[in-house]
Amino acid sequence: MAGKISEDVDVDIDGDTKFAAVKGGENIGPKATRLASYIAGATLTLIGKTIDAASNTISNLTTSMFAANVIDTDGTLAANSDTRIASQKAVKAYADALIAANDAMVFKGVIDCSASPNYPAANRGWVYKVSVAGKIGGASGVVVEVGDQLLCITDGTASGNQATVGANWSVIQTNIDGAVTGPTSATSGRIATFSGTSGKVLQDGGAAISTDGTFASNSDAKVPTEKAVKTYVAANGGGVDPSAWTVTNPTVTASVPAFTTASCSLRYKLLGKTAIFTATVTITNAGTAAGNILFDLPFTPTTTHAGGGKEVAAVGYQCNWQTIGSQVAIAKYDNTTIIGTGRTVVITGTIETT
Repeated sequence: MAGKISEDVDVDIDGDTKFAAVKGGENIGPKATRLASYIAGATLTLIGKTIDAASNTISNLTTSMFAANVIDTDGTLAANSDTRIASQKAVKAYADALIAANDAMVFKGVIDCSASPNYPAANRGWVYKVSVAGKIGGASGVVVEVGDQLLCITDGTASGNQATVGANWSVIQTNIDGAVTGPTSATSGRIATFSGTSGKVLQDGGAAISTDGTFASNSDAKVPTEKAVKTYVAANGGGVDPSAWTVTNPTVTASVPAFTTASCSLRYKLLGKTAIFTATVTITNAGTAAGNILFDLPFTPTTTHAGGGKEVAAVGYQCNWQTIGSQVAIAKYDNTTIIGTGRTVVITGTIETT
């Protein structure tokens, strides 16, 4: 079709805008609406054009529409490229691999330990927080409190109780108030005591608990238990020496010789440096004896002691006694002689010994 595009502006013919075109002096321009419909339905290829993204909307865009290698799904990001875009899955796989390779601590959630659950399956670096106090690792597991952390220290740890997988976990106490520290070593069985005044440092107290009810060691390095003390006290007469008194028969003499027949039975008990005694002097035949009755003690008094007694077989006289060194001298209450045939003199007393 021969003709030309008019240089005139578009004109409105019959109420519709047309592009100005003239052939043989007639306006033959197509309607604008027809031209717009044609363009909208046509498949066009843009070459060398610039699209302003701010003024246009791109819809239904998928990853498959990109050229090869623009979207990278390699979880190792091996290409290390500025011209590729890593997918979400690739980025996650890469980050997870870095975390696992460096054994980084990864919070995995909370665990309610009120029912003593087993440890969960985990890898090294996985961390759980205790939400409810109880035990972790079954009924024989570790006691934990709210806020404590459970850290897996071994890759590929299976779920299990304390006996089977407990060694693969570390329980971190996060709520300790006033933690106490101790020495690097101590002797087994000894009592711990505090070092200093902080109340937070323990030391080896140097003394051990003893259950020996005989106190055989007699040691300052042992502390008896309640039962050991009770056993010892019961075995020793409730605190009094239960052993029998010692009986001796010292030789009896007189300050004026001599007895024909006389004897002495001395009974005594030593309690530390205290001697309790009773002496019975039997005069069968006084002979020529007169003055004081004399006999030696088997222990040495620290000073002069004195006491009383009585004749119990014949005349019933009261008598007195005193120590002279380790010797006892007995006289009648008026310091005259109490010696006589057929008489029995009994004295008692307490003496401090050396």
